[in-house]
Amino acid sequence: MSNGEANVEEAYEASAPWDAARPDTLVISCSDGRWRASTQEFVEHHLSAASHADQVMVPGGIEPLTLLDLLPKDFNFLRRRLETLVETHGTRRIVAIAHEDCGWYRRRRVGPVAVDLRERQLLDLKRAAARLRSMFPDVVVETWYARLSDAPTPHVVFEKV
Repeated sequence: MSNGEANVEEAYEASAPWDAARPDTLVISCSDGRWRASTQEFVEHHLSAASHADQVMVPGGIEPLTLLDLLPKDFNFLRRRLETLVETHGTRRIVAIAHEDCGWYRRRRVGPVAVDLRERQLLDLKRAAARLRSMFPDVVVETWYARLSDAPTPHVVFEKV
């Protein structure tokens, strides 16, 4: 190793076997890694979705779906990807998840500046769900909000919206 370079193998073989079955669930969520493990557990255990459910993770999650009039490029970027997944994978259910303390929403520059972030996210979830239902009328759409519990050691709580 030199110049602080890590010793990285040139190939890695995953231990999980390949599963060629197309998942019927697509999860749209924020890419904030702090929430990933809890979200995966929630999707698998509570929603009974396949462990390899399709995932679209972008900062702010569903927020681009609310921006057709303000930022059509952002809207269309996400729309095209969702359409492709739904059409090619035979998606039957879309689960949209927003979370507390979202850095994207805290720093967002679109819309009113002084706004309750949780209320804004809940409104955006509802607006995005309506848009998804109009785009994909044969697909079930669910929305959830993830927040931290009040326990001394917090856990993530998912509430249906």
